Amino acid sequence: MKALRSLLPDTLFGRLFVATVAVIGAMLLIFILLIVRERRELALLDGGAGSSAATIAATSEYLASLPLQERHEARSKLREQRLLPRDVHPPHRMRDRDNDRAMLERAFASHLQRQLGSDYRVSTGPPRTRRDQVIPLHLDRRAGLSPGGEPGKPPDGPRPERRFERVFDVTVTLPDGDQAIFRTIAPRTGPRLPRQIFLELGILAAALGAVLYAMTRTITRPLGDLARAADEMGRGASSTPLQERGARELRRATRAFNSMQERLRRYLDSRTQVLAAMSHDLRTPLTRLRLRVESIDDEQLRQRCIEDLEEMSSMVRGALGVFRGLNDEEAPVPVDINALALELQRQHAEVGGEVSLVGRAHSPYVAKPLALKRCLGNLVQNAIRHGVRAAIHIEDGKELVLRVCDEGPGIPEDALEKVFEPFFRLESSRNRDTGGTGLGLSIARDIAQAHGGSLTLRNRDSGGLQATLTLPRGASLAAS
Repeated sequence: MKALRSLLPDTLFGRLFVATVAVIGAMLLIFILLIVRERRELALLDGGAGSSAATIAATSEYLASLPLQERHEARSKLREQRLLPRDVHPPHRMRDRDNDRAMLERAFASHLQRQLGSDYRVSTGPPRTRRDQVIPLHLDRRAGLSPGGEPGKPPDGPRPERRFERVFDVTVTLPDGDQAIFRTIAPRTGPRLPRQIFLELGILAAALGAVLYAMTRTITRPLGDLARAADEMGRGASSTPLQERGARELRRATRAFNSMQERLRRYLDSRTQVLAAMSHDLRTPLTRLRLRVESIDDEQLRQRCIEDLEEMSSMVRGALGVFRGLNDEEAPVPVDINALALELQRQHAEVGGEVSLVGRAHSPYVAKPLALKRCLGNLVQNAIRHGVRAAIHIEDGKELVLRVCDEGPGIPEDALEKVFEPFFRLESSRNRDTGGTGLGLSIARDIAQAHGGSLTLRNRDSGGLQATLTLPRGASLAAS
């Protein structure tokens, strides 16, 4: 079953199309088999085999009704008839009979079995019994078949061309176990199927395949558009409403998605504008408080108030940065990942930070350059701040994987996901005096998800923390 599933296409369109084509192929095959069966039945009846079967059935029932002694006498009289045409293939020539005649003989046996009923058993085969041990049947194409009677008078006119006829034996087992063996002319095969019918069926299959291809496309294309739009919305990109097309259910699903997208956009825009405005407006009273704090005579009290104000200002700047990222309309372009890593290494080296690079990207990655730099920069900054030095490992393949490792104390396992929450900080491993606001990892994950990727954290076995940024090569950006 798994091997069969692996052969099926992965897309819904492919599976629907393959399934419909398979059904059409099976129906055409059944249609051809029915035609062959009907032609065989017609050949069986038109060739005189139907009359032969009726004669054998009547004779078998007559013999079964006689006492055993009378039956032997009657069978002996029937055997004495020499009613088969002389121009027949001798018994040893029957070894080369073809499959068509074999199938006709089996069909003949089934036809005769239905006439006699279940009390009798019928079998056929090539003539192996001696001629004086069988009941011969004479076939006159116009006078019919009759055991123990005079052959029909041939019609007037030119004598038809003589040809050899095949014969076969029919063994009928009577209800009491006695057997009667009849020898008759084998049914003639009907005409073969013309090649034209296969050409016509091929044209019909091609026409049906084209129609089914178009119909399957009309079903799956709106689903594909809906999936792409949902992926774009999940990345935070703005997209135009989808065109409502396809079947009624698909149109309803598209209409519901468009309505949901519009409501969600209005909701996010309104909340973002309100929070951004509040964060912006807070800067003015914070500045006034800073000026008033400077007038405090107590040095220790003044210093503590200044630290609180600095922390509040840092949080406001971080919130504004988050909102700028949410409303980012930066266009995606090919980004040289190697050059970006070198730039981060140079910038941190200027302020005393140590960043090492391992590996290279094979080709540029289509991304929003400033957003991607911000994402990777936040990870490197956290690694240097809490782990002394940072190492960027670049692995390129089906996915672009960037691993930022540090040599710090790591993070408790139960907090590996919590650190992605906005304004969340760990007192045990992240010092509040370092200036962090708890937004760096949250912003980095948002940027990764906006590019269709992911960001995860894990503690290294050798010590320190590893941040893994995975960006898919095959997925295109929503805005591209």
